[in-house]
Amino acid sequence: MRLTNCILFIFLFVMSFGFKSPEKDTTRSKEEVVNQIIRRIQLPQIGQSAVNINDFGAVGDGVADCKPAIDAAIAKASSLGGGKVIFPAGTFFCKGPIHLENKINLHLEKGCTVLFSQDDKDYLPLQLVRWEGVEIYNYSPYIYAINKKDIAITGEGKFDGNAEGGIRNWRSKQKPAQNKARQMGHELVPVKERVFGEGHYLRFSFIQFLHCENILISDVTIENVPFWVMHPTYCKNITIKNVNVNCPSINNDGIDFDSCEDALVEDCVFNCGDDAIVIKSGRDDDAWRVNKPSRNIVIRNCLALEVLHGLAFGSEMSGGVENIYIDNFYMKKVKQYAIQFKANRDRGGYIQNVFIDGVFIDTTTTAIYFTNDYHSYSGGNSPSEFHHIEIKNVFCTQANGSAIDIKGLAEKPIHNVRLENITVLKEEKPSTATNTENCKTRNVNVKGKEFLIED
Repeated sequence: MRLTNCILFIFLFVMSFGFKSPEKDTTRSKEEVVNQIIRRIQLPQIGQSAVNINDFGAVGDGVADCKPAIDAAIAKASSLGGGKVIFPAGTFFCKGPIHLENKINLHLEKGCTVLFSQDDKDYLPLQLVRWEGVEIYNYSPYIYAINKKDIAITGEGKFDGNAEGGIRNWRSKQKPAQNKARQMGHELVPVKERVFGEGHYLRFSFIQFLHCENILISDVTIENVPFWVMHPTYCKNITIKNVNVNCPSINNDGIDFDSCEDALVEDCVFNCGDDAIVIKSGRDDDAWRVNKPSRNIVIRNCLALEVLHGLAFGSEMSGGVENIYIDNFYMKKVKQYAIQFKANRDRGGYIQNVFIDGVFIDTTTTAIYFTNDYHSYSGGNSPSEFHHIEIKNVFCTQANGSAIDIKGLAEKPIHNVRLENITVLKEEKPSTATNTENCKTRNVNVKGKEFLIED
């Protein structure tokens, strides 16, 4: 059964247990906005050429280094005005990163696996990245592009980051470099002086595109990576569909939108060690310097099999998050927060105009969680603002903590949040909402009782 049809069946089943129909007037206007965003998103215009990496010396035995052949195939297609770089069936070992050029489509045919090296020296020279919300120079991501246009990754093949026992294990060593990067961002040290790489143990994203436009990632499977999986940064016109993420290690976010705009995610499946999908826009002073929000993002018809968190916003959101539209998201097992809005007193920025409609959660700790009072590092003088957020048509079978947990700040209340048509059958701790303002509930039922927010 196609994922979209499976999710539709689930929601029709859940709706039969007492959800009320949404109000028609607001739904229509939101549908119009979503359609405008989708019409605006441009798919990549790939060149007409087609080259096969085997013709450049690639051997799919899982042992021979195929990076020279892959680089040569990309260079050839680029010289012809762009085109499809074909990875046929086989296991292709790549001793280092793949860097994309304009109008290039990496196409992995069925039966293909691209297996990456775990020697950190293979990922030199250093590249400009945004790492946990701060711009630095670090090892190259596995698949990388900067200032490119019209790029795609497609096909029914698989990427294997091969990270188990390798770069994935750097997390226990990263704290000194992590603190240094954050301090450099806080002090606005010139970016060219923020040099990391060897000896610093900062894991790198699997796919990271910076300042790119017209991006398509579709149909591939991605597994066993050390850090964030798909990490578009400062990008525009992004389509991610039918992607299967199987990366259950710690910090394995499925998709991190980082100061991006005009994006569509649909029909994706996530088995992740962290967030399935998270919306970010940078950390503290460095993000204020860049000043790029994440906005105009549509997410629909996705499935999270097992994740730490389902849909997340923050905590690095200092550039702002706005105009996010999420429909039909099924979460089977969520270890902590199914729908999470998180920032601290240092973050600044805002989250506004978020509309979530149709979430089915089997088990979780907390179904809906808000806090702008997360732990601070830099004095806590810039609290974030969360407002004009609507969550409706949510069904949760089991919350092992509080079903709903909303924690605002007295000096910066969470305001203008609407919860509607929400049912949680079981919870272990009482739901609470503190430091809120003009927040409304309608038909919110937790453990057989109506839940009300009292501002």
